[in-house]
Amino acid sequence: MRFSFIVTSWNIEDYIAPCLDSLAPCLEPGDELIVVDDGSDDRSCEEITACLRQLEGRGVSLCPVFLGANTQGGVGIAGNVGLNEATGEAVFFVDGDDWIDAAGFGAARRRFERQPCDILIANYRVYDAVQDRFLKPPDHTLWSGARARMTLQERRHLALQMVGVPWRKIYRRGFLEQQKIRFPEGNFFYEDNPFHWQTCLKAAEIAFLDVSLCSHRIGRPGQTMAATGAELAVFFDHYERIVAQLPDPQYRPDALRWLLENMAWHMERLSAESQWTYAMRAEDTLKSIAEADWQALRHDAVAQRALGIARALAQGQLAEVIAIWQHQRVQRQLQGFEERLAQIELAQDQGRGQLDQLVRWSEGQRALQEFQALQTLASQGEDKSFTS
Repeated sequence: MRFSFIVTSWNIEDYIAPCLDSLAPCLEPGDELIVVDDGSDDRSCEEITACLRQLEGRGVSLCPVFLGANTQGGVGIAGNVGLNEATGEAVFFVDGDDWIDAAGFGAARRRFERQPCDILIANYRVYDAVQDRFLKPPDHTLWSGARARMTLQERRHLALQMVGVPWRKIYRRGFLEQQKIRFPEGNFFYEDNPFHWQTCLKAAEIAFLDVSLCSHRIGRPGQTMAATGAELAVFFDHYERIVAQLPDPQYRPDALRWLLENMAWHMERLSAESQWTYAMRAEDTLKSIAEADWQALRHDAVAQRALGIARALAQGQLAEVIAIWQHQRVQRQLQGFEERLAQIELAQDQGRGQLDQLVRWSEGQRALQEFQALQTLASQGEDKSFTS
């Protein structure tokens, strides 16, 4: 089975080569590698060209696409350019600053080849570049619900609860073409969310495989995931778009759960100057949600993280919510100060310990020097006595 690998890139000169190097063991004769650079103004294009040159002669079709100018939104246009170029039976997206787990991808590829489906959803690892450590994905607890015998409806509900990124999935390209599924384009961020909902709702067969396909980097400067401003309110646009395209009202609680999960994430990072803009946009969307949808999530642990705040916003209690956010922001700052103070105190204790060791070492050296001096004097005295 031929795979089309679509790698998207923009100003990631330090990361794109390691990404393509990690992808190389996954390429098989007949596959195609499509790298779409979205108008980088650093050395990303040169890095891409050099990496592709090393892959020549392996029976893999190499297709670099340099757009020349950065397009609007996130990777939507670049992703669609890659899809339009793809000719393989299966499609696998790659974020240009991530790196691939070749063993995990190999297992997923064999599974997809044995039992083709519209979407195969796999797992991944999160690499925090700030803390230099690996974390579990936010949805790691959901894998216990991925049973072998599940109805399509159960699979669909589970898939809609999972993080909707495209680079954890293998897609059947014929399915994407038949359903005319593409990323939304224009001034549109986090475009993978509507794409995820389209694919999950229209797929006739969804499969799950709990293996890690890649390590996803977070905390990188310039990354969309680092957003803290009013642009996060775009999730309410996404929610409205998703609900408008639902084939059945039974999925409305799934959509609301998705929105509340993201709101909980937003509230931990929303900048103070963006809170009123975000709150007013939230009220516009939340006030029209049916009571039955709220009630459907009253016992959902994920939804509970933002359910109270969301209901208050829906009722127009903006000032009260802003006050809560400001209090929580101060608490987080205080916690941060306390953690830094603890680190400083620990460093001071370590420094004092090192200083004590240095003092003891110095005293030992001084005692040794005095002993050696006495030995020298004694030796000189013996020599004089002998000569006399």
